[in-house]
Amino acid sequence: MLTESQLKKLKPKDKLYQVACGDGLSLAVEPSGKKYWKLIYTDPNGKRKTKRLGAYPDTNLRDARNLQNEFQEELENEVALNQLLTFSKVAHEWLDFKIQNSLGDRPASGVLELADKCIKNDLEPNIGNELFTDIKRIDLVKVIRKIESRGVKEPCKKACSYLNQIYEYAISMGYAELNIASNLNKILIKTKIKQNYAYLDGVEIKDFFSKINSSNSHPIIKKALQIKTLTGVRGAELINAKVSDFNLEKRLWYIPAIQVKQFRRKVIEGHKIPDYVIPLSKQAVEIIESAIEWSHGSEYVFSSPILKNKPIHFNALNRAIRLMGYTKDDLTSHGLRSTMSTVLNESDLFKSEWIEAQLSHTDKNLVRGTYNHADYINQRDGMMQWWADYLNN
Repeated sequence: MLTESQLKKLKPKDKLYQVACGDGLSLAVEPSGKKYWKLIYTDPNGKRKTKRLGAYPDTNLRDARNLQNEFQEELENEVALNQLLTFSKVAHEWLDFKIQNSLGDRPASGVLELADKCIKNDLEPNIGNELFTDIKRIDLVKVIRKIESRGVKEPCKKACSYLNQIYEYAISMGYAELNIASNLNKILIKTKIKQNYAYLDGVEIKDFFSKINSSNSHPIIKKALQIKTLTGVRGAELINAKVSDFNLEKRLWYIPAIQVKQFRRKVIEGHKIPDYVIPLSKQAVEIIESAIEWSHGSEYVFSSPILKNKPIHFNALNRAIRLMGYTKDDLTSHGLRSTMSTVLNESDLFKSEWIEAQLSHTDKNLVRGTYNHADYINQRDGMMQWWADYLNN
């Protein structure tokens, strides 16, 4: 084994050469005379790699040995960690990160809950206990095929997306070097394009609206379904409506921007976004006044008949539609927006800009000063009264 004095005497040659110092450590000598330490090691994935430990003589033999020992200890710790790092642990760590990064926003539609459900029901039963570094691409393919065998489409797409995000997170954390879940969606078996949200035509929607009052749902849920049909607002905007959001004398509904899908994140980040203004028909005002009476002092207009001072459940409207005899292929609560849009457009009485403004179909990148949330308010007021009269005739 070479000594410090011997290392100092090493002379440059025409080509770079290395002098072994034991246990993978060597001193490289360049033709220029520059010397530096190199360490050859095997990483936790079994790959041979090289690491530079510093220039000689600034880093002498003793320093190089110490650096070598420190690095070997880190390597052993990483190997030990990888032996404990199962897919379940990484997946839940990713989910916790997503929750923390949401800045406290838990969307009513339950996006993060869907991810948790996918991990627990579809991913963990198959690869949960596997060491993260041992999982191969084919293992993920088998998981997707197993989900696909149930004849479901959306769960397959979501599983592909979650796996991709989990592996991207793992790379950032140093748990993996490659995203073996990349482009998993390309293996999905194509099916016929299915309409995302079933909706009704102009005749069917009038029949639907007339049947709401005689349906078997709770009165407050029936009123919520009527307002959803009359205004075309999104589900989250509806169920989170508070008494303080309304000026019924002026027939206006001021929806806080945090409840509007495309502005929610910007508000959470600190942007000042104005309330979204919805004009109300005379019929809508009467229903809202009645709903407020039913709420018995709750801050929510559509207060849960079961939980005190809580709004109705997000899925309450779709359940009410099912009780009326409509399947999910016939109509969904979100499809009521499509129905309103279709009828208004086909009437040729209203400009598309008015209809899009009513549905809050706006550029999410626009902020206060460049977009007025009360755009076309007078035109939309007349349009909403026409729509209410149409439904009631």
